[in-house]
Amino acid sequence: MVQKKSKKVLIIYSNFYNEISDNLLHGAESFLKNKKVPYEKKKVPGSLEIPFLLNKFFNEYSGFVVLGCIIKGETDHYQVVKDLCYEKIYSFAYKKSLPLGSAILTVNNYKQALERSLHNKMNLGEKAAMVCCDLMSQL
Repeated sequence: MVQKKSKKVLIIYSNFYNEISDNLLHGAESFLKNKKVPYEKKKVPGSLEIPFLLNKFFNEYSGFVVLGCIIKGETDHYQVVKDLCYEKIYSFAYKKSLPLGSAILTVNNYKQALERSLHNKMNLGEKAAMVCCDLMSQL
């Protein structure tokens, strides 16, 4: 494994659906602050851009949290974005042994996304940060 330059976590989040992204980000930040884990965050326009920053910064951080939302529509675009995004993120993370927690929601509608991002026990941004920290502690 490559030696990291920082003990920080990088949160990469898509702001395509602002309300959902804000909720997921709040959950991830709350968890990291509560655990006193230093972090930085970078925003991208959509979920497909997340792998780009993951690739660019993989050697500068000890762990990564990726947040976004892909909602199924009437065309095949959802399937293409979802498959490509996850394939790029996880193949890279596995290849580089990166501690990574993901809350890129893949849902059928906005209501489902909102339910999974609310500030309660269901907030998947918080769970993604927890996974990242758990993996970091095992390295």
